Amino acid sequence: MTAYLIFTLAAPMASFGTVAVGERRPTWDRPSKSQIVGLVAGALGIERGEEQRQLLLARSLGLAVRVDNPGHLQTDFHTAQVPPSRRNRHFATRADELAVGNTELKTVLSRREYRVGGIYTVAIWSTGEGLPPLAEVKAALERPIFAPFAGRKANALMFPMRPMLVQADAIDAAFTTFDATEPAAVKDLWRDCRMVTNPVRPIFADTAAVAHDRVARIEERRDVPESRAKWRFSLRTEVLLRDTQSNGDPA
Repeated sequence: MTAYLIFTLAAPMASFGTVAVGERRPTWDRPSKSQIVGLVAGALGIERGEEQRQLLLARSLGLAVRVDNPGHLQTDFHTAQVPPSRRNRHFATRADELAVGNTELKTVLSRREYRVGGIYTVAIWSTGEGLPPLAEVKAALERPIFAPFAGRKANALMFPMRPMLVQADAIDAAFTTFDATEPAAVKDLWRDCRMVTNPVRPIFADTAAVAHDRVARIEERRDVPESRAKWRFSLRTEVLLRDTQSNGDPA
């Protein structure tokens, strides 16, 4: 039996960034490990500047995500004025950037992708000593020190995360147990919000947590934080579970 902490992640708009080149800022259709690590770290009060604590948390956190509703893709054409980068010049706030004056500011353009109306169920577990006890993480998600968001600070959550501790032999069984605790009113809401026309709710998980005969597909994602200061990420192998068509679907 493995101990899992399971919670809901749903937002009107969310961004789960993947590799970004040039002006285009794409997003995955589901949460990345770096985003979940950041959310848990923020709930625990770990700041971005505490790089060693961030990296230890990332190495010690197992992850699985069930896509209850991927939402739909939306692109924002974004413009911003920023000062040119110079050696040994740093800006702590947006106000500091704008204070350099109009003559120095330049306009940058970008296309940013979002997932609109996405609903996900997230499972985490401990793979090392860097993750605090799951009961402590659960308490932090219930009363986070820093406000949780879905990828970008402007992307507030639209439903409570409702974290729950579950003991189960397999990841999909843990999700089923979590679903069974939903109040009737929540199940009614989920019936409207989840993928009603398609009962498949795929589960993606760290490869080490899934038996080989349960693997339907293997994917590589560059979403493991290596350096928050340099914004550098390493590859992670993720698998899609077989036979997830009916896991926990509300009756």
